[in-house]
Amino acid sequence: MRSTAWNTPLTIDDPVTGLRRTVKTARQAKNLLHRNWPDKHGSRYHVAEQTCEEVIHGLAPPRKARHALIAAAIEAHLHLS
Repeated sequence: MRSTAWNTPLTIDDPVTGLRRTVKTARQAKNLLHRNWPDKHGSRYHVAEQTCEEVIHGLAPPRKARHALIAAAIEAHLHLS
């Protein structure tokens, strides 16, 4: 199985709920998208969801999921660090 780990972890803060998550893999990103994402989902959310699936199944490099998650977080007005 191919690694889904990212070189640099990503920390996402939700200013509304105070929830803070550090994400290191496409699988963790997928779980965050499904379990702890704001209720409104935009187009970047759906792209991130699909990209995480591609990475998990070895069809895309891990950095692609990281970039997609960053775009979705920006779209959802979440804070990144």
